[in-house]
Amino acid sequence: MILLEAILILYVFLIALLVVGFIKLPSHNIPQDKITTTGFSILIPFRNEAENLERLLKSLAALQYPKARFEILLINDASTDNSVEIIETFLLTHKLPLKILDNERFSGSPKKDALTKGIAHAAFDWIVTTDADCEVPVLWLSLFNGLAVKKDIQFIAAPVSFFPKKGILNAFQQLDFLSLQGTTIGSFGLNQAFMCNGANLAFSKTEFLKLNGYEKTNHIASGDDLFLMQKFSKANSKGVVYLKTKEALVLTTTQKTLNDLLHQRKRWAAKASAYTSNFAIATSFLVFFGNLSVLAGFFFLEQIGFLILLKFTLDFTLIYLSAILFDQKKVLKNYIWVMLVYPFFTVYVAVASQFGRFEWKGRFFKK
Repeated sequence: MILLEAILILYVFLIALLVVGFIKLPSHNIPQDKITTTGFSILIPFRNEAENLERLLKSLAALQYPKARFEILLINDASTDNSVEIIETFLLTHKLPLKILDNERFSGSPKKDALTKGIAHAAFDWIVTTDADCEVPVLWLSLFNGLAVKKDIQFIAAPVSFFPKKGILNAFQQLDFLSLQGTTIGSFGLNQAFMCNGANLAFSKTEFLKLNGYEKTNHIASGDDLFLMQKFSKANSKGVVYLKTKEALVLTTTQKTLNDLLHQRKRWAAKASAYTSNFAIATSFLVFFGNLSVLAGFFFLEQIGFLILLKFTLDFTLIYLSAILFDQKKVLKNYIWVMLVYPFFTVYVAVASQFGRFEWKGRFFKK
């Protein structure tokens, strides 16, 4: 009983800190000055994304940024559908500085290989990454530019959320993702950044090469985002920043089935054992054992019910802050049932990710 209480108290303290960090981190406004425009190379690996590419390409064509100051490199990772044909057809009616490259495999991570190929061909020093199932905002590059021109900034993380869709599975994913975004923003506000999302990142190519890129982590299938951020942060923590504004929000698709969702979350969780940040390691342990304690605590509600209620309240506070920032308050009505399901989901994914395997883009990987 004492152990359960101690874990829940530590968890509550952690989330309270993240709430403070979220509030503390300043928001960024749309740049109004005609400042020097940074050149950006946008890298997008893709594999069998025929159903998503047209939406992505339309959003890229709508970018409000000088076309001479950015390029788009789409890296084809052995697609077997008509993805390439869709891109080529789109370019017949839209003028975009876009090239298609073929991925070259040399490690255990297809995505890191694709990004490495793209970086090698990038014409500009600032690299921006997103995914093929995303939609980017019109002021995307302008907002990155507002930070990239500042001295010493070398790595910019930015927000990601889901397209709003109906259904309980989509509601669950939206709330889960708002929680992850809240944790990400809170950690930046505490100067303990340990999470980011490769669907919305920008970083210096020069510094990437100096740090030897994805070396030492390219045996791990995913993690092209956070492991790279850890490298940048270790070299210069002040050079790693977060672009806190709804205007920079990149939207992506939810997983269609529960099985797809479990594979995705197992892939994400499998990275935890390779964390190098003490704060990241402590957070991972507290999230796992905090949710495990909730499951055990249902048998001792009289003794620790208050702590469980406090946990749910602080979890909601962090999610609420994210929902307000991204104007996604409607999904909050699902919080009560999601909070009851979430501990089971989290504990299962954490355990399964360390012992099982997961599917990603038609390929199977192990931790």
